[in-house]
Amino acid sequence: MSDVSSGGEGLEGRDAGGPSIRRVDTGLGLAVLRAGLSGVTLVTYTRDHVAVRTPSRPDYHDGNTLDLTGGAPAPGDLDGYLARYQETVGALGAQHVRLRWEEPLAPDAPPSVPEADPGLAAAAAAHGLELSALTVLLLADLPPPAGSGPAAVCEPVPPPEGEPGGAVDRRWHASSVLYRYAVGDTPDEWRGEDGGFTAWSVEQQRELARVGRCRVWVATRHSIPVARCTLLHDRQGLAVVEDVVTHPAHRGRGIASGLVHAAVADHLDTDPGARVGVAAAPGPAGEVLYRRLGFQPHATVWTAHRAPPLARPTTRPPGA
Repeated sequence: MSDVSSGGEGLEGRDAGGPSIRRVDTGLGLAVLRAGLSGVTLVTYTRDHVAVRTPSRPDYHDGNTLDLTGGAPAPGDLDGYLARYQETVGALGAQHVRLRWEEPLAPDAPPSVPEADPGLAAAAAAHGLELSALTVLLLADLPPPAGSGPAAVCEPVPPPEGEPGGAVDRRWHASSVLYRYAVGDTPDEWRGEDGGFTAWSVEQQRELARVGRCRVWVATRHSIPVARCTLLHDRQGLAVVEDVVTHPAHRGRGIASGLVHAAVADHLDTDPGARVGVAAAPGPAGEVLYRRLGFQPHATVWTAHRAPPLARPTTRPPGA
């Protein structure tokens, strides 16, 4: 049973006073991060965690995690969860370690960088783990488009079809070239990108687009792609905005805002009751775009992670 639409594990069971029902937003922060997983990723639900595994890409960080559904672990519980990680995710070849959990945020919480619990941070460090945080925001109310419209033409890329190298394939290629600007603005920074992983990621998006679970949107100026974003959904009412990237020469013009607005509005036209989420770097710089578009804080998602030696990152930074 999937929790991606309800954000929980369903009913919690019964107690002496009658049925106990889990709130619909319990675990929704982690569910947002799972809504855009590839079609080759396996997701298994248990009493206190969700195991996420991608056997064909054990180096895919976000596709090989252990999501803890009971909130932040106690420092003494890390040993047990790390053992469980190795039994479920590590057994399929993952050399990295990723444990994730969420802590709720009030919808009116100001943008800020959270501080990790000192005891948990110390316990994580003793296991060679680093802690990092993301802010998951949920759409409350999409405002009308700002101003006279975006400074670029915003359109979806059609699902792949026909012969390789055709017009649609060229549009997919042009949109994926923009990924380099998620890594950095200069060729020296691009050299750190794992091109093989990016190609695999784009292919997964193409497959999801073919079955109607993904739309890639591109903003063009003078017929040149200058920004991109992806909207994926789980067919059960939960969608996520990912990979918002703008060419550095075209930033500050409201293009990313217009592009995300167009993608979200289009999805809500198709599924008016959908929940739409996004993960952003905590703080004003990472959250400002989404807050302007009507997204509100929902949870801080913490990741305790350890990368294998000399590994290239196979997860892209969130935000615009």
